[in-house]
Amino acid sequence: AVRYVIMSYKQLKETNMIKNILIFDLDGTTIDSSHRQATLADGTLNLAAWFENATPEKIFQDKLLPLSQQMHKRCKAGDYVIVCTARTMSDADFEFLMDNGLCVDKIISRPHGDMTPDAELKRKQLSSLFNLKQFKNLNKVMFDDAASVRSSLRKIGISVVHPNKI
Repeated sequence: AVRYVIMSYKQLKETNMIKNILIFDLDGTTIDSSHRQATLADGTLNLAAWFENATPEKIFQDKLLPLSQQMHKRCKAGDYVIVCTARTMSDADFEFLMDNGLCVDKIISRPHGDMTPDAELKRKQLSSLFNLKQFKNLNKVMFDDAASVRSSLRKIGISVVHPNKI
């Protein structure tokens, strides 16, 4: 598995290289994984079916969406790039990202066995990270296709954009 390291406040201050923090969702935003999704009668994602369809064979059938090209470009431009996904990441997920050149500074994902709704999960995870001194005062922009996530994250001061608006 790939390890991602968070820069210390001292390193950030010394290098002064981070301009912005850009956060990318995966499914429906940078990756088309719709062939693996199933919904419940109320229209919400069937998490049990999602986990069942998270096989390496099906993960490698995912396709990149246009916004995925920005991940690599933004890292080179000096932005701190984060993936924040409600997926429970497996080795196949990391391999897919690497095979497609989607190397980022940090990946935040769903812990194994956690069934927290996506918006609440991402809000909690990002709040914890952005309370750290080195991230507190930086500009933060997230790209996410889910209205509930966009609404929840805006409440904690993150600018959130629907990928179709790019």
